[in-house]
Amino acid sequence: MATTRHQNTGPEEILGRSVRNAMRSIRALGPAMHAIKEPTSPQLARAVQATENKWRAIDAEFELLTSRDVAAALGSRSSSPRGFTADQRKAGKLLAIRWGNQYRYPGFQIRDGHVLPVIQQLISLADDSEWSPESLTMWLCTPTGWLSDKRPVDLLNGDPNAILDAARSEFTTEW
Repeated sequence: MATTRHQNTGPEEILGRSVRNAMRSIRALGPAMHAIKEPTSPQLARAVQATENKWRAIDAEFELLTSRDVAAALGSRSSSPRGFTADQRKAGKLLAIRWGNQYRYPGFQIRDGHVLPVIQQLISLADDSEWSPESLTMWLCTPTGWLSDKRPVDLLNGDPNAILDAARSEFTTEW
């Protein structure tokens, strides 16, 4: 799991890290915003950043694995770990999100060298309801009223039927 360690947490160090992070953000976001020909609303820019922050939080808590990591975790002996993982993803057996320019696989779906059985069912339900894998992953990692404000991900090992019932309710709700 990814972790960040900070030796000094005094006000000066915290301020220094914040300033350095702001400068890195400006250097990265400026050219990206410039590349877009039409103006981008501040609300859209904020939503994109909030989504990126959520992916980073999920990565820090569960790891967003590479295809090679997944193949190794599942004990694949394939000569092409990326091909093995892509085949599993395309068959609806493995949850993957697009993060940056590659597929990443939430680590919470793998236990003891296997993909949890409920994952394939959740992928199928999400697909039937036209929910993207990204939306499914976000839903799994967010408290829901369908589960008494618990996160579905926290129940993966304990009560997969409750998660499936909550998913059916959530995915079919129309406003």
